[in-house]
Amino acid sequence: MLRKAYGYAPRMGIRLVHSRLYSKATTIKSYFDLFPQTFPDHGPPNESFMINPRRLRREYRTLQSEHHPDIVIGSAALSKLTDNAVDDKFSSLLNKAYSTISNPYSRIAHLIELNHPDHLDITQDDISKKLISDFQSSSDERSLEYKNMLMMVLEAHESLELATQDLDLEALSEENDERIDESEEAIEQLLQKKPLDWNDIMMEAVRLKYWINIQKGIKDWEPGKPVNITH
Repeated sequence: MLRKAYGYAPRMGIRLVHSRLYSKATTIKSYFDLFPQTFPDHGPPNESFMINPRRLRREYRTLQSEHHPDIVIGSAALSKLTDNAVDDKFSSLLNKAYSTISNPYSRIAHLIELNHPDHLDITQDDISKKLISDFQSSSDERSLEYKNMLMMVLEAHESLELATQDLDLEALSEENDERIDESEEAIEQLLQKKPLDWNDIMMEAVRLKYWINIQKGIKDWEPGKPVNITH
């Protein structure tokens, strides 16, 4: 059973939000539910994985400025709001939801945790390592595919270490942005297939994580600053 193989344990989280935005207390099953204008069908896979960043940010700002209701504990997949306790303010929940959805990797990770039969959290190292190991052992072709992916990460790391000015990273940044776009589009296509192939979706999510980490490395780059790209 996957749940046992991946060491998954279900967690408790946020269930209800009382807000003037809604006519009555609304059940919140995901971060997508907090943005009904951006995700009228409760988010992917019911609608597009691709988002309009400006529209999401506009709705986020509106909600932040107008609504600060209490929240109640109760359901799964929304448990990582604070380290020690759930904040009693709507803004804390909304901040977490916005940061999760606006980042394509954390967006797909949230979607997987919500919809996978075993609700796997691929942001956990043990689960992602097991996933990668299974992917590599499935065939020689996939093993080579993963090695090529790692090579791209190492080449990006080297480019960052050798750079002396921002201009040196323009080509890498453009190339990596294209990879992110391609990965998002691949996830979009995979989510349209029925039944969903969760192994392919999760491995594309891992690929996207690498490109997002490279993007962060480029943004954080400064002359003489140590380079750290996690993978």
